[in-house]
Amino acid sequence: MFFKILNIKFLIFFTIYLTFNSIASSNDDCKNSSFYVKNIKVDLTKESIIKARKLAEDKARNIGFKRLLNKLTLKNKKLSFKKSDILLLVDYLKINDEANSDKRYLADFDICFNRSLVIDYFHKNKLQYAETYRKPITILPIFIGPRGFILLDDNDVWYSKWKKKLAISDGLVKLVIAKKDLNLSRKIGPKIVSQPQTNLIKKIINKENSDALLIVVAEPILRNDGKTFLNVYAQIFDGNGKFVNTIYRNKLQLPSTTSIYNIDDNLFNLEVLNIIDTIDISWKKDNLIDPSIYNEIDLLIPISSMNSTVLELPLLFNDKIIKVKSTKGFLDKGIIEIEKELIFYGKKTLKSFRSLNRGLLKSTKNLEYKSNIKVTQKNIKIWPFILKTLQNLPFVKEVKVISISNLEGRVIVKFIGNKKTFFQAVSEKKISFKNFNNKQYILTF
Repeated sequence: MFFKILNIKFLIFFTIYLTFNSIASSNDDCKNSSFYVKNIKVDLTKESIIKARKLAEDKARNIGFKRLLNKLTLKNKKLSFKKSDILLLVDYLKINDEANSDKRYLADFDICFNRSLVIDYFHKNKLQYAETYRKPITILPIFIGPRGFILLDDNDVWYSKWKKKLAISDGLVKLVIAKKDLNLSRKIGPKIVSQPQTNLIKKIINKENSDALLIVVAEPILRNDGKTFLNVYAQIFDGNGKFVNTIYRNKLQLPSTTSIYNIDDNLFNLEVLNIIDTIDISWKKDNLIDPSIYNEIDLLIPISSMNSTVLELPLLFNDKIIKVKSTKGFLDKGIIEIEKELIFYGKKTLKSFRSLNRGLLKSTKNLEYKSNIKVTQKNIKIWPFILKTLQNLPFVKEVKVISISNLEGRVIVKFIGNKKTFFQAVSEKKISFKNFNNKQYILTF
């Protein structure tokens, strides 16, 4: 019996192991990685095309690494690094487009950096970093000027600056410009700022397949004393279209009264960058991994019932067949529960379970179960899903299964950083835990 119990445990954990490995292999595509830097443009002229190309590749790696630091780290302290150091951190360099003459070389590169080596570099240099992507936020730029309310107009400088910047943005928070939609545009008016329309905002979010909307407003103001200002603010709304908060507000004095008709493009550029930086910094702070902090957390994962039926005939202590009303929906082989007894079955028919191993995991085995008693099957599918999600969190070092009972499983997760970072990252995966007994956290989703 002990050997058979081990076989059942092995079956469960082998399934989990296979799931882990299949997931790991699907995550090898660097294009979906935080460590992939795209669209690095280089133009160099040297005494020969061979030298120009070599130096262009070196320059691309250097630019790519600086952009990687800017994307992942909160503060870029001055670091001295050699070309050879960066070369070791690169997995591959991809040329998207190139053109050349005898001495000039132009190219557009993508670079995939080796995650493990880069993280080791961060640890060595004591750099705090984040690498978890946030789900997209839709950006809706609105300009309220002396000529009225302007929305999604290519001739509007405020809109065009956002559109241009977001096309090349490569931060951890993906920002997408709201697409033009004549029907929606007709419904959007000045009230969307002063009196937000929940259903309309929700439609905009759903259309872009994002989970939030950021309304960014630029409004030149002429005061009674003759002074003029550019008032800029950004309001964020959640996936249900409800206002969350104002994440950015700034007021810049303009040089003259007539400036409200001709605002300097550089002011718009600066404000777009400031808002993007505010979002980026806030996200990185919430997901910051401090290499100097090692942590672990104790999690409980309930195992709920998936299918149920009832005994059609009484079940005795030594019976080798369980006759039930129906086995529809049950796995072809698996574990069922009758009262407190766990039973493995190797085969099923339309109305019976066969090839039984009774009393698994030292569960209580009654002498007799009367007809009409409930028979249930536990949903162990939750296990590989939760475990692979935890294991794929970038800062997690180990996911260790401590125990499995008929009601729940216990897992210890060891990771780098603080618990706030852990729970924020888990929440992004639509998984939530609540404090269970001050020492453990239990799955609630």
